[in-house]
Amino acid sequence: MNELVQAFDWRSRAVLFRNALVYLRNWKTAFFPPAMEPVVFFVALGLGLSGVVGELQYGERTITYAAFVAPGLLAYTGFTTPFYEALYGSYVRMFYQKTWDGILVTQVELPHVVWGEILWAGLRGAMNAAVVAITLGVLHAIGMVELEWTWLPVLPLLAMVAGWAFGAAGLIFTGLVPSIDHMNYPTFLVGWPLSLVSNTIFPVPTHIPAIRFVMELNPIYHLAELCRSLLLLGRPAHVLPLFVSTAVLLVVAAFVDLRVLRRRVIG
Repeated sequence: MNELVQAFDWRSRAVLFRNALVYLRNWKTAFFPPAMEPVVFFVALGLGLSGVVGELQYGERTITYAAFVAPGLLAYTGFTTPFYEALYGSYVRMFYQKTWDGILVTQVELPHVVWGEILWAGLRGAMNAAVVAITLGVLHAIGMVELEWTWLPVLPLLAMVAGWAFGAAGLIFTGLVPSIDHMNYPTFLVGWPLSLVSNTIFPVPTHIPAIRFVMELNPIYHLAELCRSLLLLGRPAHVLPLFVSTAVLLVVAAFVDLRVLRRRVIG
């Protein structure tokens, strides 16, 4: 429990600020290319397939496929950005740059480094989600997709909170994989499938009991449904399941992070 409390320590925030300062030095190459991925997805899938798929029923509204995809891309970004930041960014800082070794010779301890990386991953998710939200606002303004745009400013904050849990999940693999080449396993066997089958890009058949049970445990699904209910219906849904599943994932993943990374970094 004491290790979980370290998330609120000033030393954890110091690691967060250190990562942010380094990031700002090359933000032009680090920010825009990853943030543009969901925008390309929307153009290719949302607009490209909308005429083929036709209309969908969501709640009491009949919507286009583009309107279905738009909120899902916010959840897609809120998951993939912190997850891959914890996978690749944290691994590079830990193994290649030896940044963690330099930090640990100060009064900062390993739990602060871990929590700093988790907080930074969530912030990265919020930043990229903000780009997607701004893009969706522009598309709504020019009439390409109809959304309840007043909720758009809230969604990056939701992405940041959920991103803490996704970043913590990514750090588990950072502590386990023997080399960066082995990142292909969590990337293509965990990250890529989860980002696509969580009601983000394609509707999930939740009328099937087994799939419904799995989705109820999936915070990405609840994030996608919360974003979709806000932007399409103008009211929140899946709020409690999102925060419960996110909190459980964050606590469990952080506990595992501290064990595997202590063995990996300190020995």
